[in-house]
Amino acid sequence: MRNIIFAFFFLLFTLTNSISSQKGKLIEVLISSDNRIYEQGLYGIQSVIDAELNVSYLDIVTSEMQDISLYFKKLEDSQVPMLIAIGPSAAKTAKENLKNIPVVFSMVNAPKSLGLDQENICGVGMDVSIAEFFQTLNDIKPGIKNVYSFYSTNDGEYSSGEGEYVDLKYKLLFQKKKILDKKDFSKELKEIAGKAEAFLMINDPLYGKNEFEELSKFCKENKIILMTSFPALVKVGATFGISPDYSKIGVLTGQMANRIYTGASSCEKERVQLPDQSSFFINEEYAKESGIELPPAIIERAKLTRLFDAGVNLLNEGKLNSAKIVFDAILKSDPGNKSALAYKQTIIEKLSGTKTQVLLQSAENHMKNKRYAQARADYQKVLAINPSNEIARQGVQTSLNAQSEMERTTGLEYARNGKAFDAIRMFLAALRTLPTNAKATADLNALRSAESPNMPEYIKKGIKLYEEREYEKAIEIFENALLVVPGNKEAQEYLRLSKKKQEAIITLKKKLGIEN
Repeated sequence: MRNIIFAFFFLLFTLTNSISSQKGKLIEVLISSDNRIYEQGLYGIQSVIDAELNVSYLDIVTSEMQDISLYFKKLEDSQVPMLIAIGPSAAKTAKENLKNIPVVFSMVNAPKSLGLDQENICGVGMDVSIAEFFQTLNDIKPGIKNVYSFYSTNDGEYSSGEGEYVDLKYKLLFQKKKILDKKDFSKELKEIAGKAEAFLMINDPLYGKNEFEELSKFCKENKIILMTSFPALVKVGATFGISPDYSKIGVLTGQMANRIYTGASSCEKERVQLPDQSSFFINEEYAKESGIELPPAIIERAKLTRLFDAGVNLLNEGKLNSAKIVFDAILKSDPGNKSALAYKQTIIEKLSGTKTQVLLQSAENHMKNKRYAQARADYQKVLAINPSNEIARQGVQTSLNAQSEMERTTGLEYARNGKAFDAIRMFLAALRTLPTNAKATADLNALRSAESPNMPEYIKKGIKLYEEREYEKAIEIFENALLVVPGNKEAQEYLRLSKKKQEAIITLKKKLGIEN
């Protein structure tokens, strides 16, 4: 299974990322073990990464090399640009053995447990905030109060610690209990009978198969809402679960890796990023047997997660158009769903081939060479293909800001050289490009105020040219005067008359066959 999955990912990546073989060096990916969760994360990475990958599994590397340090020495000797470690075991091992190569971890609970004291390590955690569980509790049963949780390790204590800081915000009272011996599990459950209204099962070695089954039965019999971060456990006996979107974690990891790979960022700058979207699961039958009534909004939320999973599966199977329909449906019901939006963008990128990538690269080149209008045209072409492309959306605004500022700066240069009218024209151009350019507005008003005292002289000179039938020169003078005081009635009238006289002369010359 592992070889088949790897072959599929490698083929997919090769076809969709042919432009990314920077210096021919592959990024190394080390996966803790062969399981579905990590493979989902890997797919997310592969869908956005701008480099080719070499995938290895920690157990295979360990079995092939008696000394794991030799594997990492080989990586350093070959100067791989980066290692992406998926899962805590891979992340910890990489962190202990690599000092000179960036290590980007993914799919790690409680990232602090890695010891983030090295500048070369950063990544994406997979912890779901306890606050999200508490908010869901309030959504299911407003007025609920007592929430309990058991743990046995330092990591478990850290994971549950957030509950003590956010419980009052949700009008809850959270109590955690350390249990060192599994033999005490039953006794501690009996202690909270009649007190607990909800129980949060955190990620901790305390919960084996027997402990979970006992906990599930206890919560059902005592009408306690049982919460977990493991979707599989919701199916077999829990009220609801909130888990990270594993594929989205992979996407975030791939995007972070891209920034580091291209030199736009570093691990020292990136630090740790937490997932911004989660998946929600409920067991309606278990809730009913527990005497818990689920509101319609909660049931609908779970339906969206199931729909989301269907979309990801279609995407994995290469059924892009069908997957897009699914994510469009999700976004119609939940416009703020960042994960669905990210996947929709990925699908559009795949459907359009490399067209958007080429356009974005072209836009970037135009921006570097200060050709802002051309850059904006490219960004707008990208948005025509994919209206949700955030890079293009920001690019349009950035190009407007840059062009307006360039025009304003040119205006200041004209003003310094005594070319007041040219300066005003450039300030007006800056405001046409970006009406909200406050600096251009201030510069324009200041220059107009400075030039206003000269208006009588401008009008006098313009009238003299008019009377001398120098209509072209008179038009120039009156147009310039109106740049300074746009509403000046005298300048407006003489400009009108000058143009009328000029047009009459041109018409007469044409009749007489006289060339200008």
